[in-house]
Amino acid sequence: MLAKAIRRNYKWIVLLICSVIFIAILEDIYEKEQLEIDIEIYKAVVLNLRVEWLTGIMKFVTNIGGAYALVLIAICSIIFIKDKKIGISITSNLIVVTILNIILKNIIERPRPEGYRLIAETGYSFPSGHSMVSMAFYGFIIFLIWKKVNNVKLKYISTILLTLLIPLIGFSRIYLGVHYASDVLGGFAIAIIYLIAFTSIIRNYLGIKENVMITRKRVEFIKKRKKLRNSFKYAFTGILTALKKEQNMKIHFIIMLIVIIAGIIFKLNQIEWLICIILFGLVISFELMNTAIEQTVDIAMPEKNEKAKIAKDVAAGAVLIVAIISVICGLIIFIPKIIA
Repeated sequence: MLAKAIRRNYKWIVLLICSVIFIAILEDIYEKEQLEIDIEIYKAVVLNLRVEWLTGIMKFVTNIGGAYALVLIAICSIIFIKDKKIGISITSNLIVVTILNIILKNIIERPRPEGYRLIAETGYSFPSGHSMVSMAFYGFIIFLIWKKVNNVKLKYISTILLTLLIPLIGFSRIYLGVHYASDVLGGFAIAIIYLIAFTSIIRNYLGIKENVMITRKRVEFIKKRKKLRNSFKYAFTGILTALKKEQNMKIHFIIMLIVIIAGIIFKLNQIEWLICIILFGLVISFELMNTAIEQTVDIAMPEKNEKAKIAKDVAAGAVLIVAIISVICGLIIFIPKIIA
């Protein structure tokens, strides 16, 4: 029931999480200019990661999230994409998110970091324009790819590349010393909020409807996931049933609890805990299999039968052997600790 509610309202859950992140960062910024996370990440990135070859890459990456690159892509989308509505929506998205970023920057008025810049930048710092606009712009392109592109390979490859590009652009702004980490994180958060609203509004204009094939695949996926979930459910039901009805299973669990308490008291090391855990699993697993065999034999042979008796005895013998080995291992581990 909870999983179904989450699937149905995942957009609003994401929107709520991003809103909390943005508001929390904004509140901290008003209390003090530099946040602890900004100082630590700034030290880690600016003071320890900067090398000449990486600087060149970061300058190139940051330009992909810059005005020239985004405007060029928007113009190309209008010229080369046959469906003019797509080009118009891409351009409109760029214009709207850019205006929103400018408004937010001028309201908040946070100064940029000083002393470590590798490129010249003007204007205020929060939220990061490159991060916010790139998330909204390339995020919207990912949305269009999933709704309009039928080629599965192209869909996945382009999504992976763009998904890697967006955080890389944000990282480049920190690396180049023109933004704090909180600027980038806040930019991403507000961009996701904006993107959810924009895609909800633009969907009807673009005539985007749920693909029947996608729906079928989704139904199949849900069925498989339900089977997997049920398999865990039935497994836990089997363990609980055996624990309730089988006396030996109760004894095994009591011994397991005693060993765990003793292990805590005598401070077992990692190897000793690992051995104990493996032995717990073996004993309980063998006892479960023994119970299953007994129940199956009783159903197949309700009357007394010599072969049925042999099957039960052999299964019980397997449990006994594992239990004896476990006791021996336990004594080897605990006796020296008790004596000491």
